[in-house]
Order: sequence, then structure tokens, then C-alpha cells
Amino acid sequence: MKRLLLITVMFIFFSAQLRAQYHAAVGLRGGKFTSGITAKYFFFPDNASGIELMLGRTKIAKGGWLGAAFYEHQFPLRIPILQLPVDFIGGVGVHAGYYPKRYYKIVEGSAVYYNDKCVSFGMDAIIGLEYLVPIVWLPFAVGIEAQPFVEFVNQGPEHLDFAITLKYVFN
Repeated sequence: MKRLLLITVMFIFFSAQLRAQYHAAVGLRGGKFTSGITAKYFFFPDNASGIELMLGRTKIAKGGWLGAAFYEHQFPLRIPILQLPVDFIGGVGVHAGYYPKRYYKIVEGSAVYYNDKCVSFGMDAIIGLEYLVPIVWLPFAVGIEAQPFVEFVNQGPEHLDFAITLKYVFN
């Protein structure tokens, strides 16, 4: 047991030294409502600001497609107790959704259905944590995020999505 603990501590210490920032990433997003692909690109070498694009299948109503674009800011969140290289992510964006059948909104506790082939548009926010795997030969980032949103055109029944992401990073 002591040997395993020692190996784990050494791994965290040495792997933290190998941690490199990245300038782009592409991966998968598994969410409560929307799951699909995601891509991120940073504008500056310090990896502070960038854009993230998402395209996925949504489970809201009877299902549909959702595309979103975010402007994000990412910065290191250092927690002395954990000693993990975790980044905090915050951003704002827009989305568009397409729902072929049975899309609805809630009015006074009841579902009010739109016509088939409904389109929705709205604004989003994103708040999350991202862990960049600190092993050079394993260039992945794992994240969790919350995405509150509001729709201005054809408001829907939901306003908050949670997700887990796995991205391949490019240095």
C-alpha cells in the first residue's frame, strides 16, 4: 500500500512538470441533453482566450440537432490541497437548434407544441473545469461543464445542460 502511494505521489509530481499547454483540441461531449463533437481553438499563445464549437444530437423533446459557438476564457485554477493542474473555463455563446417533431414549451405547467420542423435560437453561457492529462504521450483533456441557456426564438422546455468532455489536444 505504501509503495502504491509513493508511486502515485511521484507520478503526480513528475507529471505536473511535463504538463504543456495546447492551442487546439477536438473531441466528444456527452451531455444530459446534447451529445456530440466539440472543437476548441485558442487565439493567443498563453491559451487564455479562444472559441469552442459544438455540434450534437439533442434529447430535448423528441430529439433534434443543436449547434453552438462559444467565446471562452480559460485560466489555471490551483488548489494547494489537490495539487492537480485544473483549468477553470467560462464563456458566452449562441446556439441554433432544429427539432423535426414535437418540440414544445411549458406554459402554466402544460406543454404547448410548435409545428413540426421547428428551429430555435438563443444565448448560452458555459462554466466548467478541465484537466489536461499531464503525460506527454497521452494528449487528452477531460472536462466537466454546465451550460445554462435561454432561447429567444421558439423557447423550449429546458434551460440547463451538464456534460463531460474528452478532447484530443494539439500542442
